[in-house]
Amino acid sequence: MGGNVSTSNGNAIPGITVEGLDVANVNDDDSQRTPTTQESSSGLGIPRKTNLSRHHSSRRKRDKDILRRDSSKRRSDKPISIQVKQGAPGVDVSNSKLTAIPLDLFQRPDVSNIRWMDVSYNEIPEIPPQLSKIACITSLNFDNNFVTDIEDTLVGLTKLNKLLLSNNRIKVFSPSLLRMHCLTELSLSNNKISDLPSNLGDLSNIVCLYISHNMLTSLPESIGQLKFLKILDIRYNNLTSLPNSIEELSSLERLQAYCNQIVALPDGLGSCTELRVLRISSNKLADLPLTLGNLSKLETLDLHNNQLTQLPECVCELANLVDLHVGDNQITYFNENISGLQRLQTLKANSNSLQCLPTFIDSLKSIKYLHIRNNNIRTIPETLHELPHLQVFDAKNNPIHFPPREVMERGLPSIKAFFEEMKRSGSSRSSRLKITVLGAEGSGKTSFIHCLTQGCVPSDLTPTLGINVTRWIPVEDPNMAFMLWDHSGNTLYDSTHQFFFSAGSLVFLVVNLSQYETQNEASYQYCVGKYISMLRKFGGESVIQVIGTHNDRCQSSHVTTTCEEIVKHIQTDVNKITKDFDSRIRQASDMVELFRAYQRSHNHSEVEACSTPSPLCPSASEEPVQDVIEFIKKVKVSQPKFLSNIPKVCGVKDMHGVKDFRRILFKLTQDKKRYPTVELFLPKSWLSLDEEIKKLKEDSPIPVIPLQSLIDIAQAKDPEFKEKDILEALLYLHMTGEVLHFYSIPGLKDYVFVSPLWLINTIKCVIHPAHRSSDRITSETIKSAWSHLSLSSDQFNLLQTLATAFGLWYSESNDNYVIPTLMPSEEQNSEIVRNVATIKEINISHPYMQVDYHTLPVDEYQIINKYVFPHHMPEGLMGRLIVKCRRHCTQYDYLSPHCISAVKNGANIVCVNTIAGENVLTLCTRAVKDKLLNMWRMLLAFLYEIEELLSQWSGLLFYRYLVCPHCFLTKEPTPFHFLGEWYTANVSRLPEIVKIACPVARGAVRVHLKLLYPPKNAHVQPAQVSESEIQVVASTLSEHWVTLAKLLGLTEEDFSAFMTTSTSSEDQITSMLEYWIDKRKELATSEDLQLAVKTLNKIHLGTSLEDDRTEKTETITTKKVMVSNDVGDSSANNTNDSSNCKMVINL
Repeated sequence: MGGNVSTSNGNAIPGITVEGLDVANVNDDDSQRTPTTQESSSGLGIPRKTNLSRHHSSRRKRDKDILRRDSSKRRSDKPISIQVKQGAPGVDVSNSKLTAIPLDLFQRPDVSNIRWMDVSYNEIPEIPPQLSKIACITSLNFDNNFVTDIEDTLVGLTKLNKLLLSNNRIKVFSPSLLRMHCLTELSLSNNKISDLPSNLGDLSNIVCLYISHNMLTSLPESIGQLKFLKILDIRYNNLTSLPNSIEELSSLERLQAYCNQIVALPDGLGSCTELRVLRISSNKLADLPLTLGNLSKLETLDLHNNQLTQLPECVCELANLVDLHVGDNQITYFNENISGLQRLQTLKANSNSLQCLPTFIDSLKSIKYLHIRNNNIRTIPETLHELPHLQVFDAKNNPIHFPPREVMERGLPSIKAFFEEMKRSGSSRSSRLKITVLGAEGSGKTSFIHCLTQGCVPSDLTPTLGINVTRWIPVEDPNMAFMLWDHSGNTLYDSTHQFFFSAGSLVFLVVNLSQYETQNEASYQYCVGKYISMLRKFGGESVIQVIGTHNDRCQSSHVTTTCEEIVKHIQTDVNKITKDFDSRIRQASDMVELFRAYQRSHNHSEVEACSTPSPLCPSASEEPVQDVIEFIKKVKVSQPKFLSNIPKVCGVKDMHGVKDFRRILFKLTQDKKRYPTVELFLPKSWLSLDEEIKKLKEDSPIPVIPLQSLIDIAQAKDPEFKEKDILEALLYLHMTGEVLHFYSIPGLKDYVFVSPLWLINTIKCVIHPAHRSSDRITSETIKSAWSHLSLSSDQFNLLQTLATAFGLWYSESNDNYVIPTLMPSEEQNSEIVRNVATIKEINISHPYMQVDYHTLPVDEYQIINKYVFPHHMPEGLMGRLIVKCRRHCTQYDYLSPHCISAVKNGANIVCVNTIAGENVLTLCTRAVKDKLLNMWRMLLAFLYEIEELLSQWSGLLFYRYLVCPHCFLTKEPTPFHFLGEWYTANVSRLPEIVKIACPVARGAVRVHLKLLYPPKNAHVQPAQVSESEIQVVASTLSEHWVTLAKLLGLTEEDFSAFMTTSTSSEDQITSMLEYWIDKRKELATSEDLQLAVKTLNKIHLGTSLEDDRTEKTETITTKKVMVSNDVGDSSANNTNDSSNCKMVINL
């Protein structure tokens, strides 16, 4: 690894290539060769053609050299003592870096008393013949050494019953082993044995035989003579079949034969009636013998990753089966006989071709875990909620439309609640569809909608600013309701469009044919391409219908040519994107195979011992790449669909052609396969709630209502309508555009916007072309823009919360707001940004920005993260990130549409968006070494906001990387990039090592893990303000509380809301903080309060934020409540308990 990731257009960015696999044994002949763009993948930098056998060649020698270099002192000269375990004396010299067993051991007078010996995890190349002197030894562990041959050195050990020789270099199964008739357990896994002796049956007493991870192509027939064999492990070989004599293994309980090339199982396997575990995944099985139904004691059957097209009948006869894995096959349906598996608890059928989940699934009464992701299932049967023990239901990446998408996305509890509510209140048909209308300025969207819904175009029609919402019930079908959302074509609103997109909607993409220039890529991108890109990133499986307008203003030949070009261009893009997804999945799968080959030739414990990284990441696990594969599949499924024809309408007043389009529209909505969500059967209580909301709109002009008030209204009519079911109904109404309820956004989830248009109008009053001259706007300007709305104080505060939560603007001071959307889109050519603490210079070269990597001071650390977007970065991401990250910083040093520079607690961070073939978001954080914890906390805060924002685009493809610190220091032109998935993973998945090797440095340099993975105490979630904190702050601040209120973002208008008649400053502070918490909701964190107090100290008491650790402090109260900048003080953020909270005011 450690080279370049080639981009989709042939450019290269720093990433992962095969070169870094030198640690994983790429042949020395090729180790110096840099892979070309054609050899690298377009996503993960995996070689397109790699000989997996290369990874077996030189690894042992290399690891041996590393171990010898790292261990200057051996323990071989230390006396060996005899230990007693379980009443038996023995010798344990494991993991002692021995190259030979000390000869003085065999000269001890009590050597004959030894019953066991453990010499595993050493570097011993041969078994000493002197071992034969220990005739009474019964257990010998020689795992993880360098043994190449056994010869006759063990012949004298006639009482040996346990011999472990796994992870060595043995190539030949020694005939001397066959003379050890007392052996009951033999392990030869992870060697290079290619053949077993024909008289293997001479090991007549063997119970456990482990010969996995070798090079076997067949098993001898004599294996059937092993009458006492209970465990047979033959996984990871090259077997194509099993011998017929396997039917004679009457004691066999566990057979592990996965990861071979087996094409069929022998009928005799059904005679192994004691078999309890059968794992034969990752083979080439197309069917199973009927005799397998005789395995009455079988509890676990793993058949995943084979070539099954249906579930074999014999499987349904396994009455005691508990775990069944049939994923990654081509199964299209489940036979009804599966209902006979009454003890089945786990069913995994991921990545098949299942069309439906059968209604008789409820007959599996014991099922606990049901996995059916990556199939073609469209509906979930109502009987699912009747499974009493079901705990996990994974149906991701299926085109499911019933229950509604919003219900499915919230998981099993919501699914069960949906079906239970249908059963309680009954079901009723709902026919409605949200239509999103997009198009460039002047395309005729608004005129088209008026003509479609009203039959004509008003003479006083003006262009749309923001969004217009029209509810349309056509006369052709009074039971059908359309919600048309007309999005402005003004580029100012491009970044806000996605807030109002809905999954599964129909999209009208309106194109002015008279303005479209053929053979002009820029014209296509402006009129069509950018909107398709917007919808791709949003995901949601929308259906796009391109509509051509103003065809009366151009030649008929131009109309024909333009429509054909648009369709061809879209189809080309679809094919290109599909191939790109498939290529990335294939390359990632190849990378998993590389890792598995790496596992076959490397011992995991040795990897940890010598700190050698795998081809993937420091965690030495394939899980990060598996996560990438699942992510790419999910993004691929969520891509929009396109209709190939382009209806054409005129630009005159009656827009000739609209009537024909109405017929096309109604025909489209009757296509249940393409629009399965148009007509749904929903709980009657959901539709009753919709009617109540409509009455509310008619009776009162209130545009927004508290959630609890709406719940009270619903339950007043239906007392049994539970709150959780009301929330599910609101999600559905949100999806269809009837209301807006942002249930996942703190500060907004407690309100329902019953008039979406009102919310849209409030936003467009501020983000308006008239305000585009500056990215800063005063509070008076906002109030003036909203003056006609007659906002109450609560509504005003709610909109400010919404603006922050959406990332639209933030308060820079009491009077000014920063609106990143209004920032200039371009920087002055060759501008140099100065005074940036994290990186000394940021070169901004129009129109791109590039971070210069400079020499790192010896007393500082630096961590660099990257997000790579192969198919463009979402519109407005940087602007929203500026707003969202503001609360994590003491200050912003610099802002632009492409760059954030910030500082907090001695840690500095720069976030830069660069464009060089692919969009790259780079985060570089730097701090002095004793501020490492602060640096990680600041970086994690930024990463948290980025991840939260990116999760809102379900169709967005991106990769996470972490730049190797060693490569940065040495100014490596193609630095190694670790996959970011391991970095966001659970800490327990990482090896217990301090340092790992830098692959670019060919293992010669070790990188400290603290620069690659955050310490556990850095993963601190923002704590909410506790009552004890409020009490202590109120009792200590006295006359400075007004300044504190302003630091917390409260305005003079807020003062009137919380001011009390009490003359006590403590009462005023308590009231102010309670008001602030109520206003900010979950955003009012203990960290924000602590930061405000520290800033107050600096303003009024003259203390330095940078020198807190060296100043003398005086505690105002015995209940010390203080914010500490000390790197080691991590517990302060972990608790709200008054005895542990610390908010100290320095004097």
